[in-house]
Amino acid sequence: MFAALCAYDARGMLLAPSRRTVTGGIPMNKPSTEGQDPEALGERRFSGWRGSLNRLIWRAHIFIVGSLVVWVERLFPNRGYGHRIFSASCRLTNRLLGIRVEVLGLDKLDRDQAYVFTPNHRSHVDITALMAALPAVRFAAKRELFDEPVLGAAMRALGMIPIDRDDPALAKRTLDEAGAKLGRTVSVVIFPEGTRAPAGQMLPLKGGALVFAIEQQVSVVPVALHNTAQVMPAHGYLTILGGRVVVEILDPIPTAGLAFEDRYQLKEQVYEALVQALRPEDGGVADRRDLGSFAGHAFDVHVADVTAPSTSCAPASCRASSSHAREEKTHS
Repeated sequence: MFAALCAYDARGMLLAPSRRTVTGGIPMNKPSTEGQDPEALGERRFSGWRGSLNRLIWRAHIFIVGSLVVWVERLFPNRGYGHRIFSASCRLTNRLLGIRVEVLGLDKLDRDQAYVFTPNHRSHVDITALMAALPAVRFAAKRELFDEPVLGAAMRALGMIPIDRDDPALAKRTLDEAGAKLGRTVSVVIFPEGTRAPAGQMLPLKGGALVFAIEQQVSVVPVALHNTAQVMPAHGYLTILGGRVVVEILDPIPTAGLAFEDRYQLKEQVYEALVQALRPEDGGVADRRDLGSFAGHAFDVHVADVTAPSTSCAPASCRASSSHAREEKTHS
């Protein structure tokens, strides 16, 4: 029912709408935004009715779609209908919120393989962007979310994995049980930083996701999420500014033959891959001008590119990022 409201390409990604003039947008004679704080600009740009509307859309998505998913999974268990509905609703919600999601690197994945995806974590938008890009995955999420009346019930219905961040031993047992249940047939998303990092920072990675991948002998796939902190700043009372988000699938890292003692080396590989792929605004060191401008909006409302990539970077990081610049782009 949600898919009928949007247009999608052959991969099921949301197509960008055609350019058109939108009334009520940013005035043509707006003052220069150079040197001003991006989040402050966003607060002014989406203050008032638009900010309130976006909060309403976000909450409605959770309560309406969450309730629908619970009932669908009760009536038709284990048929994948709930995941299809939630993925389609995430694509629709992104568009209604003014978030334009693009996906790169899907050609690196084998549809018949399971993976452990390890994205950087900056914003709640990370979830809807990843659900739109990787619709069949399970998420490992903090246990507190499962205590929410509707959201928690929907997460359980979708087979999400509750993680107790205060009890590492319990968290490991939970992942072990999930691995035994899912086997090597279902991919899992685990945010290795453990929580949302401040914009422009990369937190040290925790080892749970990597130990899980080693025990399951499935490849780890770092995922670079670009610009989500600017689209929906953390700790901003559901302040959703809209804009362009890029979900970049990086090269899978095999774990075949690795043992528990190799977890630190694997952690370094994942961390280095993310840092070398992300812009400084997203916690990395790379010059990602190959990604293009992050100005824009799902409805083609003009949004100033106040977080344009720096034109300078360390030589090593520039060389590391050049390989990513050559990959084929698959746009939603």
